[in-house]
Amino acid sequence: MLRWFLLRAADNDALASTARRSATVGRVVERYVAGDGAAACMAAAETLTARGMDLTLDHVGESVGSMAQANAAAEVYLELLERIGDRGLSAGISIKPSQLGLLVDEAGAAALVDRLAAAADAAGVHMTIDMEDHATVEATIRLVEGAQEDGHGNVGCAVQSYLHRTPADLRRLTAAGASLRLCKGAYAEPPFVAHQRKTDVDRAYLEDARYLLANGHEPRFATHDHRLVGAIKRAAALLERDRSTFEFQMLYGVRPDMQQALVAEGYRLRIYVPFGTEWYPYFTRRLAERPANLLFFARALTDRTPPETPSATSF
Repeated sequence: MLRWFLLRAADNDALASTARRSATVGRVVERYVAGDGAAACMAAAETLTARGMDLTLDHVGESVGSMAQANAAAEVYLELLERIGDRGLSAGISIKPSQLGLLVDEAGAAALVDRLAAAADAAGVHMTIDMEDHATVEATIRLVEGAQEDGHGNVGCAVQSYLHRTPADLRRLTAAGASLRLCKGAYAEPPFVAHQRKTDVDRAYLEDARYLLANGHEPRFATHDHRLVGAIKRAAALLERDRSTFEFQMLYGVRPDMQQALVAEGYRLRIYVPFGTEWYPYFTRRLAERPANLLFFARALTDRTPPETPSATSF
């Protein structure tokens, strides 16, 4: 019930406005969102890459109401790609398809994907198209397939283990040549669309991970769950999959202890680094992924020293 409430709250404009005005909420959010603009994001990025971590940078925002807004979002990414290329950072970008106008004009969104993919390729980086709610999945897959057909081999997307359709989507996208980020899923979906129990989502995640280790193109495993991380390590070893051919992904500010341990063990690790002013939906969905985090964030509101992050949460 609490997870359902948080997911609904993520789309509530009134709650978003209240949260953005709160100085105490802002003080917590700044630990998990790397500033309002590209300059702050790049400063955080350089600190992380110095620690041996790769990055994917996300200008938070979604569901624009016009293609003018979509084009403005694309311009932010173009600037970001120029900065990445100039500094030679080991970083890619992650983009919400609805931020590029998918819900307004699918053809227009595809044109922006093409433009950004070309710029990302010129900068020598990977571009991930994030997966949103189930109503946009098919159109998102079409964007990725179209980009691959147009020669943009650097374009992949996220897939969500809680969706019943995901095993078939893994095969379809792998056949298209896309590199996939596997996550659990962070939207309020009905039972006929998605698994509802955590145990079922985790089981599906591990089955999907095993498929990607056996068949995927540089699969990316997005999770902070130490049990799933351990299972993926064991599965990769059994398949004799070299550590250089897959990576783990974790969120900026979450489980720095596990992040450093993975790097020390020689695993590839990529940090998902969000920035921008439209952080509310992103932040609320992260809470919903593990409602027990509410206690952690409540403690953080009254303590300026960052507490130890929870030991198990989903991406």
